Amino acid sequence: MLETTSELSTAQQWAVDLLRENNSAKYYMSETNFVAAYKNENSFSFIVQGEPFYGHIYGEGAFPDERCSDIAVAGFKPELIGNLQPRGGFQFWEAITSDTGSGIELLTNPDEIRMMIEKHAPDSSVFPGDPEEIFWGGIRNAASELVALAVLVKWQSGFHVMASVVTREQDRGKGFATQLSRGMITRAHSLGISQIGLGVRENNFAAQRVYENSGFRKLADFTHYSRE
Repeated sequence: MLETTSELSTAQQWAVDLLRENNSAKYYMSETNFVAAYKNENSFSFIVQGEPFYGHIYGEGAFPDERCSDIAVAGFKPELIGNLQPRGGFQFWEAITSDTGSGIELLTNPDEIRMMIEKHAPDSSVFPGDPEEIFWGGIRNAASELVALAVLVKWQSGFHVMASVVTREQDRGKGFATQLSRGMITRAHSLGISQIGLGVRENNFAAQRVYENSGFRKLADFTHYSRE
């Protein structure tokens, strides 16, 4: 039997009940953007305001709201969802913060940050001046050159996410990304933030190894479906 709710607290509890320690859904639902959620016996889905609506589906048999122009499906890959086509995949990871023993430099020069992103990761999701940013962290080499950076943002849900993770092309594979990730975890911990999430493309195996070695664990594998 399909149950539905427009109450955010009910939807959040459904996510906890179904997903338990692998609850990536909590990062996406907020009082600002939540629209509706649906539950079957072993599945859960919800939609939030997007362009115009964005959905998440957890478990086979979950209800796909037809209003969505984009849907992320966790754990399985239907050929189609209505008229939505698969457009690639991503993973969502989470770290429980602690003092890892690694540090970062707090970056305050927006021009330096923007130049680094535009040159080495121009498709990054967050740039300096984003209203959700909490802090930018960086790592420099022995010559004081900025070699890696990332930003911690606070989403509408109230949860924190590490984004725009960039390492200079010529410095990849040298351990800077691991140092950066551990330093970001430590800094978040010092601010009283208990957990941070991040998304990574399904085929970015190098980044996945970095995050695993830095203390993150994978919560979900998603396939993205879109009308575009």
